[in-house]
Amino acid sequence: MQKNKKWIYLAALSLIWGSSFILMKRGLHYFRPDQVAALRMLVAFIVTFPISLRYFTKIEKSRWKYIAIVGIFGSGLPAILFTTAQIKVNSSLAGMLNSLTPVFTLLIAAFFFRSKFSPRHIYGVIAGFIGAAGLVLINAEGAFSTEAAYAQLIVLATVFYGISVNVIKTHLAGITSLLISGFALMIVGIPYGIYLFSTDFVYRLNTIPLAWMGVVYVAILAIMGTAVSNILYFQLVKIASPLFASAVTYLIPIVALLWGLADGETLNILHIPAMQAILGGIALISYKPKSERVGISLDKTGISTGKD
Repeated sequence: MQKNKKWIYLAALSLIWGSSFILMKRGLHYFRPDQVAALRMLVAFIVTFPISLRYFTKIEKSRWKYIAIVGIFGSGLPAILFTTAQIKVNSSLAGMLNSLTPVFTLLIAAFFFRSKFSPRHIYGVIAGFIGAAGLVLINAEGAFSTEAAYAQLIVLATVFYGISVNVIKTHLAGITSLLISGFALMIVGIPYGIYLFSTDFVYRLNTIPLAWMGVVYVAILAIMGTAVSNILYFQLVKIASPLFASAVTYLIPIVALLWGLADGETLNILHIPAMQAILGGIALISYKPKSERVGISLDKTGISTGKD
């Protein structure tokens, strides 16, 4: 039964996260990047918080600062970085660059959380960075340009994901996935909601034809891509082995790429070896010989302890 759950979580997360980039793109047809991000966080908060509200007093006071870090770095900041980047970066490329998350998770774990750093990991990090540089520069037609600068916002978002994931595993062990998700989204959802209605969001909703469709796209993104996926992801971190969980990282860009191609986006042939370099780096980072499979190890976007 546990093995079946792993496969269900893997398939669901790959489809949900891989589809997030095209949903952001759809929302940006009607609203500004900051509005899409704010609406996403607000809806995700509304969906998850009522479920976890009754456990509010059961969270130790010492844990709240870590929940705040997860909310800000795991959801709030990446939301605005991705939507801003996708003004210039197509959804398939955004999905590819998102695969850098395990690379930065390893670096942060090694330098700030005292995780072991082997030569194999170094090679993986180098391969990941070479692939990312290739994706950014190829997208910018070989030179640093506006597009390349926007693509780097996605790279920064993956750094923030790495921070969040290390904090979850190190400081929030024992707290259920639902509570981490609900309270982390509360930290960012309330201020984002206040900000959203201080903008021209309502005016756009009332004056732009079919703007309500933008709300639908962002709501799907918020409910599935933020609220539900957070819960599934936190659970996968707990029950999956590093090698198995790393498969999510390989599948997300494939789903994003298929959505992009279906939406008429073009793929530069040089994107393929660049993407292969990133995935090869992830493979080096995620692989763990049997003799080393005790202690802290990297999974899809974070660290996990123990064996299967």
